[in-house]
Amino acid sequence: MIWLLTALFPLAFGKGLMTKVGVCKNAPKDAATVMIVKQWHLAPKTITKGFKEKYPQEKNQSAIYIALADRIKNKKLDLVVAEGCEGEINDDFTTVFNGWDLATLKQQAQTKNFTRVVSHVPMKLEARFGEKILTVCGDDDKLIQEGLVRLSNLRGWAGFYSRLSELTSDTDRQKLFAESAAGVLKIDKDTPIPELVPKIKDKLVEELDGFNKTLTARNDRFVKTLQERTFKTAAVVIGGLHVEDLKNKVAEAGFQCEVLEPSGYAREDENLIRDFEKSIRAK
Repeated sequence: MIWLLTALFPLAFGKGLMTKVGVCKNAPKDAATVMIVKQWHLAPKTITKGFKEKYPQEKNQSAIYIALADRIKNKKLDLVVAEGCEGEINDDFTTVFNGWDLATLKQQAQTKNFTRVVSHVPMKLEARFGEKILTVCGDDDKLIQEGLVRLSNLRGWAGFYSRLSELTSDTDRQKLFAESAAGVLKIDKDTPIPELVPKIKDKLVEELDGFNKTLTARNDRFVKTLQERTFKTAAVVIGGLHVEDLKNKVAEAGFQCEVLEPSGYAREDENLIRDFEKSIRAK
């Protein structure tokens, strides 16, 4: 009954609003707690300095920052674990996100607009609170890059698949896409479309499986990072596609956990991958 009530009603953290959408079951009562915070973030190379553009991710990123900052101020958070990087976030950390590095964030950390800076949230927390919070990266750069390649390949094969399926009334354009797809597959360019489409679908399944494998392997790294630290409460700030598998692995590692969905979070990526899974695996 307690789990049902907390799942149905949103919980306010600081000035932000984060809704509890899941928990780890059967964890020991005295176990450390892991907050899995779902984020919607920009690509790291997107430059956000100057506030010249309104980013849809801003509401989500600001809500996470406000909520976790409130917990740090009230000494209710000991550790923040970040995706997208490796190593501890400290004065030696030089990775740049959205045009900001730790040094430039520190210059803005005491300004009234700092909450609205759209950049790496754990790095912002380190810039603002320094020694009051331990911020570490829990990710794997090689797996990140492999996942990006897999996603790019997925988009490419999905383009071929949809065009060959949709352009049935435009045989000339359909033939051009068929020849291009055959070239990438390194098979005869005159391969009939009914034979070509299943081969493309096989590639889609292969790339999707590969992408999911990178996600689960990265989640293993996040759990390892948590296991290597001592804390009462930690927050893992991470994209929603990681969450279900990560929650299960955090539970298996013996932690208590709660999955939190902040204001402004968009589920498009999660829904897209789920719909994609159903579509390409359908017989």
